[in-house]
Amino acid sequence: MKKICVILILCFSGLAVSAQDVKFGLQGGFTSLNGKSSNSLENISYSGTSSGFYLGGLLNFQLSEAIHLQPSVNYVNADEENLLMIPVIFQYYIENSGFYFLGGPQATLMLNQSSINGIDVFKVFGFDLAIGAGYTINENFFIEAKYSFELTNRYSSDIQDAAGSVEVDSKINAFTLGVGYKF
Repeated sequence: MKKICVILILCFSGLAVSAQDVKFGLQGGFTSLNGKSSNSLENISYSGTSSGFYLGGLLNFQLSEAIHLQPSVNYVNADEENLLMIPVIFQYYIENSGFYFLGGPQATLMLNQSSINGIDVFKVFGFDLAIGAGYTINENFFIEAKYSFELTNRYSSDIQDAAGSVEVDSKINAFTLGVGYKF
């Protein structure tokens, strides 16, 4: 984990040197988590939704007039779920409009872990693909909506091993709608 943090810091430092403009910002807003689980043996699936808020900080690297890179770290609280979402988002700005499209990878870390008889039910780390759109209100304020699709199976290897030949799958998708301020 320490090696990953050092590599990320070095990468973003290199981007800061080559970027035309770098801004720090804060963001927050509404979030909705949609959890889905399935069991191939009994062809059973379950889904549930929880909603709450997110708050975080961001760096915005202007790589060109039209392309920005915006990594951020966001704390998410939805009902009793606590997560850290760490997206690295590319933004493509539509010329002279203030609108932009966004997309990129996102890491999701569960901060509270559920267990059954001492066995962790879910993996702490998840990997997502996020897409969305935003609008720059003025030089400092923006609004954006983003949906992230989880690509990893959230069930822990212990749960998957206990299921044997039965395929079990769990994913957490997220929708966020928020505002931000760049300094």
